[in-house]
Amino acid sequence: MQEATSSEAVADFARDVVAGTGWELARVRRRFSRLEPPHAYWVVFEATVKKDEEERKLRLVARGAFDTGSWSHLKEKLEREGGGRPCDPIGYIGYPRIVEDLQLAYWFYPFDLALPGLPWAADAKTMWGVLSDLTGRRIDRLHVDRIRYVPEISAILRYDLDEPGGVTSSLYGKVQPGDRGLRTYRIEEALWQRALESNGLLKIAKPEGFIREYSMLLEGAAPGKPVKGDRDSAEFFGVGPAAAEALAVIHESGLEPDERVDIEAELNRLDSVTEQFAYVDPKAHFLLSELVLHLRDRISKTYEEEMLPTHADMKYDQFLHEDGRYTLIDFDYFAMAETSYDLAKFCAYAIPSAPRGWEETVAAEATRRAFLRRYQELRPDATLDRFQVYEAMILALRAMTMMWMQHRGWEEAAQVFLVMAQERLNTRLPD
Repeated sequence: MQEATSSEAVADFARDVVAGTGWELARVRRRFSRLEPPHAYWVVFEATVKKDEEERKLRLVARGAFDTGSWSHLKEKLEREGGGRPCDPIGYIGYPRIVEDLQLAYWFYPFDLALPGLPWAADAKTMWGVLSDLTGRRIDRLHVDRIRYVPEISAILRYDLDEPGGVTSSLYGKVQPGDRGLRTYRIEEALWQRALESNGLLKIAKPEGFIREYSMLLEGAAPGKPVKGDRDSAEFFGVGPAAAEALAVIHESGLEPDERVDIEAELNRLDSVTEQFAYVDPKAHFLLSELVLHLRDRISKTYEEEMLPTHADMKYDQFLHEDGRYTLIDFDYFAMAETSYDLAKFCAYAIPSAPRGWEETVAAEATRRAFLRRYQELRPDATLDRFQVYEAMILALRAMTMMWMQHRGWEEAAQVFLVMAQERLNTRLPD
């Protein structure tokens, strides 16, 4: 599978696709991969093509299956959605090309098995008409930029609008499977009002609508850029108190989302991850197996915490930052959960996966303490009996993500996180 999805193999495929179009392949660069043993494997590439002075950057997906059952299911979906149509990323859409003997398929963004509306959401002419009708604005020009694309998960697009009189503005669209975006839109509508009443403790992007034809959530632009992982920066330290304030408002919002984070379901998820590690890293497999046993024992000795509405993906990079202002984004996983769930998630992700030195680790701990201290100031009666359990679980899930992504040196980093999870399980909350 690695040979069939190597840069060389993908470059050969891309050259074949653009042959005769007047465009030439300039380079191929691997962007990221995802492994789900023992069934699936994705690799995403950036393919740069040139024609005279013009250059385009294409997203190319290689998607494989290891076992025949998974391949049969994948092939059926590819044939149903691709329909034997040509792979033409230059003139139209890069529909999938199936390689039967390798149990592999290639395709180009914006085709996507789980996001059938994406080709139209990414088309400027189509969206010019859609956004003109939706906003009531006169749009002279519209440009579409791909901001982020994760195959079969989501795509984030930015729409830059030029209006009469030199007025410019931007909207963001997030395409997801099914009606996930509609659910998020309704949550954001309710949170928007809570944010306005929060005296600046919670700031979110304004929800603008849901476009059902393309399964797309539409939001207004928020100031700033995502907080980066430089633990030594003032920007990173500042996200700690800002996250605590946002989470306190959400916990007090009174919303009742229709999904729930259940601690037993999270443990069952770790059980399945333990089996995945058995295929690729025996040491991590044993570390995680032992951790799960200790987690179950600790849970049996603690009381359930208060169930509250929560962001459910509270991490430093879910905030946009500009001039001291932090805006929280991405409410796709919003759910009811125990108080400690998102507190522990923020703390677990504050820890660097590959620190450049001891200073980064110390800075991360300072941000963690500032976050917890500010939250406890705002909600002094909060129940945090299971904080250590959740932080250990989420550190283990970070190890899982490393295994999925297969970056260089992931085995050692995953093992470090699993050892740290065991330590956090037995460490008191910082004063």
